[in-house]
Amino acid sequence: MTLTARTATVRLADGVRMRAWTFSGRVPGPTIRVGEGDRVTITLRNADRMHVHSLDFHAAEVAPDVEFGDVLPGRSRVVRFVARRPGVFMYHCGSGPVLEHIGMGMYGAIVVEPAVVRSPAREVVLVQSEFTGPVRRGWLRPSYAAFQTQAPRIVAFNGRTARYVPHPIRVPVGRPVRIYLVDAGPTLDSAFHVVGEVFDSVQPDGNQAFALHSVSTQLVPAGGGAVFELTFDHAGRYPFVSHQFRWADAGAVGIFQAG
Repeated sequence: MTLTARTATVRLADGVRMRAWTFSGRVPGPTIRVGEGDRVTITLRNADRMHVHSLDFHAAEVAPDVEFGDVLPGRSRVVRFVARRPGVFMYHCGSGPVLEHIGMGMYGAIVVEPAVVRSPAREVVLVQSEFTGPVRRGWLRPSYAAFQTQAPRIVAFNGRTARYVPHPIRVPVGRPVRIYLVDAGPTLDSAFHVVGEVFDSVQPDGNQAFALHSVSTQLVPAGGGAVFELTFDHAGRYPFVSHQFRWADAGAVGIFQAG
């Protein structure tokens, strides 16, 4: 697989755009799915003429100075690791300052499927992240200084404020739903909650051995991930939020349409 680091215009909200630093033109970057024990090979191509970039996989167990080195503009680098631990993990640009590179949009999710296949479910991948800076004439103007000193202006699931309010995520009634959640930050935690439901299982980083049961709200730290499993018992509209409601008001909200 190849990821291309490049600048692209992304829409964060109705009437608000941003010139983001991206993996392959998307914020968040493409979701990567591999299996436990797979040898993962990812090529990072740096098409950004102004900045060095790199790849940092939270699913990897490697020497970062060997595998996660900077890629100069116009160059490429191959990252290799064995996905030994199943779960859901963040990947991001690890070039300094990391706060700036994540704040500009360089992150995504990698799902490592366990060797013993999970039970069938409707699966959803959500990446929570924040965007900081003033908005002028319909453009968010991010900066490293803003990331260091200002509260986020927009908090989003999958790159757009309240993305799944006008377009709810459709899920079945009476059958399992599995949510892979990554909190890309770069700073805020996610207090993930589905209104009207209780999670049957919450697995920190997707680790089934440490599953929590009958949980209504679970904190996922910046840079962390979790697998949430639940079953919607009745047809209807179920909001999902970060229950830190200042950030739900900033856009960390969506809707599951059950049935």
